[in-house]
Amino acid sequence: MIKLIKPLAAVATCLSLLTGCASQSSSSTELIERTAPITMNSVAFTDYDLKRTWPRGFGQMENGESYRLSLVQHGQRPSATGTTEVYVVLRNHTDYDYQIEARTQFFDQDGVPVDVKPTWQRSTVPANSLATYRELSTTTQPLQYRVEVREVN
Repeated sequence: MIKLIKPLAAVATCLSLLTGCASQSSSSTELIERTAPITMNSVAFTDYDLKRTWPRGFGQMENGESYRLSLVQHGQRPSATGTTEVYVVLRNHTDYDYQIEARTQFFDQDGVPVDVKPTWQRSTVPANSLATYRELSTTTQPLQYRVEVREVN
């Protein structure tokens, strides 16, 4: 009987550890980014492996985030021709170059999409470094923007 208790205790311990690990799933209901409202003049990581916020679990930063890339800054400014230039500065937290794609959707002041259909542009963010993505609008009217970033597969 005593010989049976030790293996059962070991199995119970392993199962409890595995259950704790399984609670850190990547389902859409547990990821804040997937349910956050869409906002203007913003950057969204549409590939959720790049930047992920977990409500609980281990292996995360103090603020609950676990990420490979992070947003350093973003904004817009007028170009020399009077159009709008949007820029996004990304930081790579890994030890290898990261291939990403980004696209910008422009909106007028009422939130209606304008300009051309957004296209994905490829870029590389060097290991432990910064990279800047830029996009120009085709109109001179005041615009809002939303940039989407994803990993190249």
